[in-house]
Amino acid sequence: MRYGVIADVHGNLDALRPVLRAIDCESVDGYLVAGDLVGYGPHPNECVAAVAELAATCVAGNHDLIALGILSDDRCIELARHSLRWTRQILGADERAFLAALPRVATAPGGVRVAHGALDDPQEYTTAAGQALAQLDRLDDGDRALVLGHTHRTLAYTRSAGRLPTRGTTALPPGEAVLLNPGAVGQSRELRVRARFAVLDLDARQARFFAIPYDVGACRSALRRVGLSPRSCHLRPSLPRAAVRALRER
Repeated sequence: MRYGVIADVHGNLDALRPVLRAIDCESVDGYLVAGDLVGYGPHPNECVAAVAELAATCVAGNHDLIALGILSDDRCIELARHSLRWTRQILGADERAFLAALPRVATAPGGVRVAHGALDDPQEYTTAAGQALAQLDRLDDGDRALVLGHTHRTLAYTRSAGRLPTRGTTALPPGEAVLLNPGAVGQSRELRVRARFAVLDLDARQARFFAIPYDVGACRSALRRVGLSPRSCHLRPSLPRAAVRALRER
């Protein structure tokens, strides 16, 4: 099984379209979507509709649940709160119904579990080694991978090898489950604005990570037209924080 893996689309159609075109060239058997289809971006309805057409194994993220009024926005920054208030007002009936039907945890063929932040909490961040190990410990026998999102940053982690490289193609240790985060499609939190996704090949035991450019100017223009901040498509980290993360992930 080969899966196209995406997370954190965040209503950014300008990023989602090139990502789906790129995945289409990878001859995947299916799609895994780790939530947060809406929030921040100017095209929530279009992004939900595009993901709905994929027939993907898809879960609800915290922003999806906040847009539905199921979760509170008290853990969000003001930029996110503002965009979510707007999203709630313009979300279509069909798109709302699609989001409402999404589970918080799902299982895909081949032994892949999908959640947003963590298996028991879509708002929990899984970034450190101890957090990754705790999630892997909760998998069932026979599970080969756990796909998460929420952090907007790439991650590949196994119990025996620890943190694996997330640039290009990464070989996965045989006989054990991998925790995989493809990074964010539509709300980059890296120095360079890129739309990120991954391809997970269960049979070849490989994960390939992609970071592709998109028309960020078009997204920012669309954000301005609907009264949202143009920063909503990219929250640039500080240089010291980015440097520390880059060293850690080498």
